[in-house]
Amino acid sequence: QEIVNFVCDETKFDKNVSQALEELRAAAGDGLFTAHTSEPNWKLAHKILMPAFGPQAIRDMFPAMMDICTQLILRWERFAGEEIDVCDNLTRLTLDTIALCSFNYRFNSFYHNTMHRFVDAMINVLIESGKRVGRFSLQNTLMMTTARRYKNDVEYLHNLCDEIVQERRKNPNDVNDLLNRMINGKDPETGYQLSDENIRYQMFTFLVAGHETTSGLLSFTLYYLLKNPHALQKAQAEVDLYNEITVDTLSKLKYIDAVLKETLRLQPTAPGFSLESKIGDIMLPGGYIADKADMILVLLSGLHRDPKVWDQPEEFIPERMLNGGFEKLPPNSWKPFGNGQRACIGRPFAWQESLLAIALILKHFNIEFVDPSYDLRIKETLTIKPDGFKIRVRPRQQIGFLLNTNVKLSEKIPEKTKEQIDREHLRPMCILFGSNSGSCQSFADTLASEAPLYGYNATVANLDSSIGCLPNDRPIIIITASYEGKPCDNAKQFVAYLESKPKIEINYAVFGAGHHDWVDTYQKIPTYIDQMIEKMGGTRIIERGAGDAAGDFFGAFESWKENLFRALRKDTGDENVFSNEKLSIEIVNSSRHLGQITDFGIVLQNKILVEANEIGPMKRHLEVQLPKGQTYRTGDYLSVLPTNPIEIVSRVLKQFHLSGDTHIKINSSTNTFFPTNYPVSAFDILSGYVELAQPISKKQIEILSGLCKNETEQISLTNLAGDEYEKEILDKRINILDILELYPSCKLSFAQYLRMLPSLRVRQYSISSSPLWNSEVVTITLDILNRPSLSGVGQYYGVASNYLANLKEGDHISCSVRASNVKFHPPEDTKLPIVMIAAGTGIAPFRGFIQERAAQFVCGRDIGRTIL
Repeated sequence: QEIVNFVCDETKFDKNVSQALEELRAAAGDGLFTAHTSEPNWKLAHKILMPAFGPQAIRDMFPAMMDICTQLILRWERFAGEEIDVCDNLTRLTLDTIALCSFNYRFNSFYHNTMHRFVDAMINVLIESGKRVGRFSLQNTLMMTTARRYKNDVEYLHNLCDEIVQERRKNPNDVNDLLNRMINGKDPETGYQLSDENIRYQMFTFLVAGHETTSGLLSFTLYYLLKNPHALQKAQAEVDLYNEITVDTLSKLKYIDAVLKETLRLQPTAPGFSLESKIGDIMLPGGYIADKADMILVLLSGLHRDPKVWDQPEEFIPERMLNGGFEKLPPNSWKPFGNGQRACIGRPFAWQESLLAIALILKHFNIEFVDPSYDLRIKETLTIKPDGFKIRVRPRQQIGFLLNTNVKLSEKIPEKTKEQIDREHLRPMCILFGSNSGSCQSFADTLASEAPLYGYNATVANLDSSIGCLPNDRPIIIITASYEGKPCDNAKQFVAYLESKPKIEINYAVFGAGHHDWVDTYQKIPTYIDQMIEKMGGTRIIERGAGDAAGDFFGAFESWKENLFRALRKDTGDENVFSNEKLSIEIVNSSRHLGQITDFGIVLQNKILVEANEIGPMKRHLEVQLPKGQTYRTGDYLSVLPTNPIEIVSRVLKQFHLSGDTHIKINSSTNTFFPTNYPVSAFDILSGYVELAQPISKKQIEILSGLCKNETEQISLTNLAGDEYEKEILDKRINILDILELYPSCKLSFAQYLRMLPSLRVRQYSISSSPLWNSEVVTITLDILNRPSLSGVGQYYGVASNYLANLKEGDHISCSVRASNVKFHPPEDTKLPIVMIAAGTGIAPFRGFIQERAAQFVCGRDIGRTIL
C-alpha cells in the first residue's frame, strides 16, 4: 500500500498504455480507455462525456436498468430449479443494460439461446490482442487465418457501432443519453466535437468496458455470498425491508454496498493498472528506482491483501466496509476502478446497476450451488470472471410481485405552481454553481424554479462568471462539487480568485456535492469556498450542506433547501411554518387496507421469568420462530418492528376527536413513510407508523408556542424551549401529546401533528440463544418497561417491551436478524477460555454463548473455561 500510494500521485505519475492496450487500439483507437493522456481526443471526450455519468444522469437511467433486470428475473423464474450459467446470464444483463441506457439500443440477449455475435467478436478481439503481445511481429504476420479473423471481428464491431450512430442521426431524439452527447456534445471551452471515428472508438470502449467488468463483479458477488451463508442471509434480510426496489431504495442498501466493495477487494475484475513516471527517474519507497521508460504495474490482488491494511485479508468480511471502516482506510488502499483522472468514468453507472441487480436477485430468489463442492476458478480475457460457476434458483415469492415494481422516479409538485406570481414584487437571489457532471447545475436550476414560491426571483450562473461582481444586495447561493480534490471546470477561476483573498461582504450559503468513497478529498472544494468567503467578510445564512452521491444525495439537498428558505423567511420576517404544508388528510369510510413491509416470525413461547417488584421491572423470555430463510449466529440481534401501546394511541385519538375506526387518506406531494392515496384507519396509522413517545424538540416547542391562543401558555412554552429544555423536557421525556394536553389553547391539526412525528423505528434485542440449540428459533430475554411517568402524570410504557409482553403464542411478529459486531461471537477455537462481563441486559447475549458451549460439550468437543 505504501508504494501504491506513492505512485498514485498524479503530479509524478500518469497512466501507461501497456502493450496489450496498444494492440487493442486496433479496435478501441484513442477511446477513453486506450488513449494516452496526452492525446487531444482523450481530454475532449472526457470533458464531453463526464456529465453523462453524474448523479442525476445515472438516476435517470434507473427505469432502463430496471427494464433489463426484470428480463433476467423473469428468465430465472422460468428456469427455476435448473442449472444457470451465472457468467453467461450476467453478461447478457450487463451488455443489454449498457446498450439500452447509453445508446437506446436493444441486443435482446434474454430472447435468444445463443449470445449475441457482439460478445463472441469482442471476446475474440480481447483474447487475440493479449496473445499478440507475446508473439514476434513476424509470427503475427504469418498467422494469416488468425489475423483475418481478428480483422473481421474488429470490422464487425465497428460496423455495429456505425449502424447505431447512423440510425440515431436518421431518427434523432432529445434524450440526453451518452450517444447524443457523443454526437452533439461540444467542449464548452473550444466548441470542438468528437469525430465520427472517435465516436466509434468510444462506443466500442463503453460497450466492452461497460459490461465486461460489471458482469464479473456480479458473478463474484454471488459466489462469495454462497460461500458465506451468513453474509447471504444478512444481504437478503436487508433487501427484504423494502416492498419495492426503487431508485431511492438503493442508497439505503448499506450491507449490499459493503458486499460489493469486499468482493472487489478480493476479486477486482480489472486486476491491475499500469503507470509511468512523468518526471524522469524517480526513487520509490524501499529504494527502488523507476526510470521514465519503466512500466509500473499495480497488481490489485497484492494491494487489496496488504496485511498492514487489511485484517484477515483472505477472508470475505463485508462488515469491514461498514460503520466508517471504508472511509478510514489509508489512502489508495482500494483501487478497483483505477486511479485519478484515468479512473473508470462509468463507476457510478456500474455501482447503481450492481446494487439493483443483486437486490432484485436476492429479493426474488433463494440461490444455491449446482455443485456444493465448487471452488473458485478464474477465466481471463481483458478482465477476470469465475469459470464453471453454476447455480440453481428457487423463487421466494410469486413473480407477480415483480410486476408491481415501481420504476417511476419521484416527482415533487410545488403547491403554488398554478398561482400567478408577480415577479416584480419578488426579492432578488443569485445562484452560482460549479458542475462537471451536471448534478450541481441541476440542483441550481431546481432551486431557481422553486424560489418564487418563497418570495425570490433567482438568476443562475456558473461560479467563474461571478468573479469580481458578486452582488451584496441579495443572498448568494453556491452549489458545487470536488473532483479529485480540485474545483469543477467552471469553478477553477473562482477558486483561484478566492486565493487572492478579496473582500467579499455578502450573505451566502454553500451546498457541496461529493462521494464519500473519495475519503481524502470528500467535500474539499465546497468546504474551502465556504470557509474562505467567511474569512473575507461574508455572512453565512445557514451551515454548509453536504450531499453524498453514495447516500441519500437528493434527500440531503431537499433538507438543506428547506432549511435555507426557512432561514431566509426568518431573516425577512416572512416566516409561516405551515405555509407550504405538503401533507393533507381526508377523513373517509373504507375497509382496512394495509401493506406489509417486513417478514414475520411466529411467537412460540412468552413466559414471565420474574414479576415486577421493588427491585426491578418484570422480566420475560420469548421464543420466536424466525421468518423463512433467516438464520443467525450466537451474539446477533433480533430487530423487532413494534406497535405503539394502545393506551397512548387512545390518548391521541381523544385529543383530536377521532375514533379508532375512523379512516383517513393521506395525500403527500413528497416522499413519506406514511401509506398514501388509499384509506387507512387512524388507529393503524398511530399504532404502526409513528413514534408517539419521542421527546418533543426545541423547534417543535417553538412551533407550538406560536400556535397558542393563551398568552400565559405561550410564554411558558417559550421558556421550555430555552434553558429549561433539558431538565423539563428531555429528562422527563415529554412528548408532543403531553404538551397538547398540558396547553389546551395550542390548537394543532391532525395533519400537522403527523408531520411532526418521526417514523416508527425498529428495536434491537440481543438474541439469548445459540443456533446449535435451534437454528430456526431464537430467544430474547428482556425487561418490560411499565412505570409512572417521569413527568408525574400517568404511566410510561416502553413501546417495544410492552408490545412484546402482550404477544401470545402463535402471534406473528415483524422481525429480522441483524448481525452484531464481527468480533462479538464465540471463538471458533472451542478450547479458548471465555470471560464474559455484563450487567443488566448485557447478560442476555451471554446466555447464548453459554448455551453454545454447552451444546459443543454435549457433542464431545473440548471446551475451554467459560466464566460469566
